[in-house]
Amino acid sequence: MRSDLVVISWWSNCLGLACLYNLVAYTRDRNIYVVQVGKPEEQKERFRALLPPAVEELPYPPDRGAEDWRVRETVACELLGDREGLWFIDHDLFVQEDCEGWLEDMDRRFSQSNVCLCHPSPMRGPSITNPAFWLSPARFPPGMPSFTRLPYQEEPVVGRPYALRQSAALIMPEKDTLVAAMEFLQERGMVCTFPLTEGDRVPGGPSPFPDFEHIGGLYTFTGEIPPESLHDWVARCVERLTAFYAACPPTLVSVEDPALMQRLEEFRQVVSKVPGTRE
Repeated sequence: MRSDLVVISWWSNCLGLACLYNLVAYTRDRNIYVVQVGKPEEQKERFRALLPPAVEELPYPPDRGAEDWRVRETVACELLGDREGLWFIDHDLFVQEDCEGWLEDMDRRFSQSNVCLCHPSPMRGPSITNPAFWLSPARFPPGMPSFTRLPYQEEPVVGRPYALRQSAALIMPEKDTLVAAMEFLQERGMVCTFPLTEGDRVPGGPSPFPDFEHIGGLYTFTGEIPPESLHDWVARCVERLTAFYAACPPTLVSVEDPALMQRLEEFRQVVSKVPGTRE
């Protein structure tokens, strides 16, 4: 087995490109794929112009929604549905050391098992897909559930975050992306986990995920300015994204969505005026 790598590049060109350049640099001879969603066509073209030659873009159907679960389900069940192994890597995760040895060890472990899903443990919040997880589409058993969040809620803003904004408070689902499928697979003994840090490691288990940085919080900028009770969280999101752009090559920053840069500045101006928050 030699698992492929998949990145869903949502809204931000700069984050997705930085993620992919790092994956190319720290892996060897692996298929690396990207899917673009949540962008106008001109932004997709600007992204393609800087895409590393080793990365292949998958043609996501234009009539499909851009919700995270839907894109990943399309990749795993249709676009790459015949693959033995797929690592889904968050577009704002930046590996910082060689990954190949770790990936090879995980492939050996998967080859010697009937595992169909591998996710980080312990879970940090409701998500099992953050910041990376593994699936084996070729092993999906009959009756495999949808990847959808439950209860299902349509999110038009994720398809056009550059043009739409949401004012409602975030509503956490009862079951996040892939959780229902995980429960189905657990009943069949087809789920395992991997540690993100050395402190999470268990005897006999795999080594922790290679050293990485994970930005997080991009979804925050799809909304209006939240109430002051959330300003400290927003300030942390602003701080991380601002630091990322400051360290990023100007060539990549030049293809970023101007709407995202405008919102980052808007949020920065608001939280900087609230006592007790950090820029």
